[in-house]
Amino acid sequence: MSNPHQERLNHLLDRFINAKLSRSEYEELVDLINLAEDADLKAHAQKLLDKGNNALSEDFVNTRISSLHSRLSKKIQVSSQEEPKATTIFHIRPWWYWAAAASILAVGIFGYLKIQQQPAVEQSMAVVLEDLDPGSNKASIILDGQEYDLDESKQGLILSQNSISYDDGALALDKALSGKSVKIVTPYGGQYHLSLSDGTKVWLNAGSELSYTGDYGKSNRTINLSGEAYFEVSKNKDLPFIVRNPKQEIQVLGTHFNVNAYPDEQINKTTLREGSLRVSTASGKKLLVPNQQAQFDVQGNSLKTVAVDADAVIAWKNGIIDLHGLRLQECMRQLSRWYDVEIVYLNHIPEIEMGGRMSRGLKLSTFLQFLKTNFNIATELTADRKLKVKLMES
Repeated sequence: MSNPHQERLNHLLDRFINAKLSRSEYEELVDLINLAEDADLKAHAQKLLDKGNNALSEDFVNTRISSLHSRLSKKIQVSSQEEPKATTIFHIRPWWYWAAAASILAVGIFGYLKIQQQPAVEQSMAVVLEDLDPGSNKASIILDGQEYDLDESKQGLILSQNSISYDDGALALDKALSGKSVKIVTPYGGQYHLSLSDGTKVWLNAGSELSYTGDYGKSNRTINLSGEAYFEVSKNKDLPFIVRNPKQEIQVLGTHFNVNAYPDEQINKTTLREGSLRVSTASGKKLLVPNQQAQFDVQGNSLKTVAVDADAVIAWKNGIIDLHGLRLQECMRQLSRWYDVEIVYLNHIPEIEMGGRMSRGLKLSTFLQFLKTNFNIATELTADRKLKVKLMES
């Protein structure tokens, strides 16, 4: 970074440490952290340490690092400068990067979190100090009713007519797909990337199912979806690409779009990022242009379009949960799928609008601390993976 950027990063980091950061300054700080080179961040960390600022003390950093990744805290406790190995989804940078940035990324999981100090609130429900890792690459493939687990260490699957392999070239199954029914299932806490036989790419989110018949790519390009997936469809003017679920049909020739059609969501959402597509339901049809979303109300049997930021909608594909405009209940359903927990409300569901962005690589405890600090919501994680949620008395 240039010198003005370095000076600005120093200034904003000092303001963050002293709890004086405004919302706009917070967002600027996160952007600078993301743009900074490793050497720059190392210099910033060393500068703060030389000043004797305890904001980068071992305890301070370890507390935040434990919320990001269990292996990172171990890296900070040693003086090694070696680069740790990357996980299957998230890149891990050297310890001094996290010393400079972890406090921002861990504390600020939802954008601007009320950085100023708040009075302590008496907790009305004991919080179990148990934690859960985030989701990862997990899926199974079902061929003519026979189920096979996919390798969790792999990034994705290539499905051709004659073979099934991983995206690194390794053989997944010595099976041909021609003439077989195919279903790929991601459990809660899982995700997977697929390359279909026609070149179409699919990112399958947690708790989702995608299925098609053995003649896919030959006489049709029709798939069935339950859950959420992002598609980058290869062009074929002779065979339109069709996504079906019980309530709607989406037809495209070649485009990039996202479909959110979980059974527990009242609104089926189809978001267009590039190209064009048509959504058809029992109540009508809508032709979308980029950055439009078709919303079908399942109970009300109504279809409408709204303007959206398509990149924000598909942020999950890039390892981010974007919570702008979500109510608490919708946010908790997303976390339920990604962390594989059952949400239990012990009293009424708080009417809270969320905001900001959360890394899908954070442990569950980081989000729970955010709820407690900012919204007086207590949580208890039980051994059977039930997350009890209750509004604390102020």
